[in-house]
Amino acid sequence: MIAIIKYYRLSFLLYAIMLISGICLVLLIPKLELHTIMNSSHTVFQDFLFKTLTLLGDGWVALIFCLIFLFFRFRYFFMLILSYCISGLLVQFLKRMIFPGAMRPAAFLEQMPGLPLVTGVNLHHAFSFPSGHTTTAFAVLLLAGFISRNRLLTFICMIIACSVALSRVYLSQHFLVDILGGSMIGVLSALFFYWYFQSMKREWLDHSIRFYK
Repeated sequence: MIAIIKYYRLSFLLYAIMLISGICLVLLIPKLELHTIMNSSHTVFQDFLFKTLTLLGDGWVALIFCLIFLFFRFRYFFMLILSYCISGLLVQFLKRMIFPGAMRPAAFLEQMPGLPLVTGVNLHHAFSFPSGHTTTAFAVLLLAGFISRNRLLTFICMIIACSVALSRVYLSQHFLVDILGGSMIGVLSALFFYWYFQSMKREWLDHSIRFYK
């Protein structure tokens, strides 16, 4: 896995900057104050952009995306679907068993007067940590970049995944700490399943649905 990180070092440098900066902010600024600061500026364009970007972290979008890879290689499909499913199950376990009392920003609206909200967004209140949409975005999009073997495309996928994560804060569905936790799960999942299936020597994994027509 170290070799993968070295090959895509620019993408992981970007992620490291985001992660370290986020951790510093979480440690230095109280949660509600930080959320208010991060949502200090809303525009109509940003509302539309982040409402659209956050859809890339939806489960049904990820599932459709994974299924498309059946037409390329079974190896790629299994990488993606297992990364999505296993990371998703881990998120749900953490949400419901380890951190069931973690509440979302909507539960603290009275303590954040004037917080701008995006019209048409159905705010959730419970099971805040970690962010499932963020996990899915990194677990699937970053892995798709790895599959491409293209450094630039992987960097773009990393930027998009980070943007999906930030959309969850912008839409007041999660706090910053939630997306940091979700991103780590997603990145580790993408790394593990790419490494695991790339090292698996099975000829049938390099076939696709088209091969069996």
